[in-house]
Amino acid sequence: MDLKTIFSWENIQVVGSICGSIALTAYVAYKTFKSKLEKLDLGKVGASVAKEVKRQSTLDVEITQEMDKVKELLGADRVQVYEFHNGAHYANGRSALKTTCTYEVCRYGVHSCVNVLSGIPLSCIPNFINRLLDEGELYVENLKDIEEKMPATYSLKHSMDITSFYDVIINNKMGEPVGFVAIQYCDGVHHEVNKDEIKRLAWFIESKLL
Repeated sequence: MDLKTIFSWENIQVVGSICGSIALTAYVAYKTFKSKLEKLDLGKVGASVAKEVKRQSTLDVEITQEMDKVKELLGADRVQVYEFHNGAHYANGRSALKTTCTYEVCRYGVHSCVNVLSGIPLSCIPNFINRLLDEGELYVENLKDIEEKMPATYSLKHSMDITSFYDVIINNKMGEPVGFVAIQYCDGVHHEVNKDEIKRLAWFIESKLL
């Protein structure tokens, strides 16, 4: 068979048709395989999210129940948990470190504040944060005592009707601060604060969050 016959138009058409069929089959197989992989991945993600929701829900209930017990034990009006986080970056690249109230329990008749305590820049309450980090705790028997030294913190807590408070740092396993527990009183009455019980609550929350 000569080259002219081999490379005839009819043979070229046949070879082209065969190659086209192979390419189409391969493409369809690839798309089918990819689709199955995507569905498998989505299924894994869906299952993972479902498990995480259940785990988170159980965790939230455990934490708020313990907070409520301490609230009743101490006669507090409000107990909150704040967590530090990096909400974004400023234009100069510096981390915009913030704190958000992630858990709250209140005595009946005391208004909730959690809806307005999201993403508070740490730079807005520097004196409060600095002292809390240095000492690991901060007890203010009369809110008026910090009006001059911590005006921003005074204004924030005054807007929440707080008259006295005790805050204690929450640390991770490396001993680094990741947030704090806030015990708050709004009745203007002097209360004997059981610091050991509050620290026990902080340790409990540490174990659950970390």
